[in-house]
Amino acid sequence: MAIDISGLSYFMPIFGFLFVFVIVYALLSKTELLGDNKFINLLISFIIAVIFSTLGSMQEYVQTVTPWFVVLVIALFFILIIIGLSQQKISEVMKPGFVWVFIILLILVFLISAIKVFSIWQPIKEFVTMEGSIAGAIILLIIAAITAWVLTKS
Repeated sequence: MAIDISGLSYFMPIFGFLFVFVIVYALLSKTELLGDNKFINLLISFIIAVIFSTLGSMQEYVQTVTPWFVVLVIALFFILIIIGLSQQKISEVMKPGFVWVFIILLILVFLISAIKVFSIWQPIKEFVTMEGSIAGAIILLIIAAITAWVLTKS
């Protein structure tokens, strides 16, 4: 028999707050971006987590990203277990290419979630369809700039 855990949805704002708080604190502590002061790192992490938990769209973004992030981490964990049991040399697989593929997947999760939550796609779609001549000119200028850069580079 399955357990009904739908009651946990009431605690999602708290889980979102804790998730953002822990991630930001870990990043600030690891990178020492603001120095080695733990109080400053805690304070900044707390402020960012409060901002994320009070804005509805940010909360929805965190709730959209988190499950996919967890799925990717669990998939990576199982891939490493399978490789470790079959080859016993995980270091041969954990090369920069493998890590970059995982990082690109994470970036895609963040971008797709942002497009879904913040409805970014609709203004882009309207710009391309309604303002076709302007969008075409901009795309043409971008292609010309890239072509000029490639030709003059060598």
